[in-house]
Amino acid sequence: MMNKKILALILSGAFLMSGCSLINRTPAPDLPAGAPSFTQESSSTGEAVINYNGREYAFFGTLNGSMSNESLGECLGYIGDDENERLYTLMEDPFDNYLVAKNTSGVMDQPGFYRATDTKNKDILTPSYIESLGYESWGSSGLHYEERTAVIGIVCEADNVVEIKYSADINGEHSNIGGVRYGNMGVLKHGDLLTIEILERSVVKFTEPDKPFSVRITFTVIDKSGNESKVNGEFTHDMMLGGYFRQLEVHYSECEGYFLVVN
Repeated sequence: MMNKKILALILSGAFLMSGCSLINRTPAPDLPAGAPSFTQESSSTGEAVINYNGREYAFFGTLNGSMSNESLGECLGYIGDDENERLYTLMEDPFDNYLVAKNTSGVMDQPGFYRATDTKNKDILTPSYIESLGYESWGSSGLHYEERTAVIGIVCEADNVVEIKYSADINGEHSNIGGVRYGNMGVLKHGDLLTIEILERSVVKFTEPDKPFSVRITFTVIDKSGNESKVNGEFTHDMMLGGYFRQLEVHYSECEGYFLVVN
């Protein structure tokens, strides 16, 4: 008869493995049709690298804590001859500076992270679940865990407005749209300072993250009846990530309608 202690340990292990599988109820994205195989090649410095989308990636680190399958972006293919050893982009890394290799055949397999070699000696946005293994080949390559922003303050000095919507251009190219409002969609109070954030991911599409960039923003407002109106005027300024501009004001008059004041 099996020793009761041994049986208890086996049952406990089965329970723990079952519990781990419950963490990732979202399945990992499947292989696309005709998925390619990525081979590890030797770089000029002797590192094992993977090439994707014109960039070279070398092994950088492992998992810090846990990571949900919801963090997995596009499934790019598989590595070598093992279709279970899959290569993914990451949802929290909009610049594809990192790729993750994850084995989908077992519960406890540890993901491994590859980093683009063109980011060596640079301080780049890094998802918090990536832990550097400190390979000497990466030298002083930096990593920061918060996305940098350029912030613009705006105050509504008009009545019955519930949202100020905006459209932003970076260096003359359309970047993003958004809006500022209260969480309960209540009427904006006169004098309350709201903030517009221009994210790093929006800036690096059009310029280097540590260089100044030109911002152009136009506005519309939505009143408490749901009507949408254009705000006359626009905000143009040169900014940098980490910078703050205070402040803009939205006013209203019978003759001009809604208009922008830049202080």
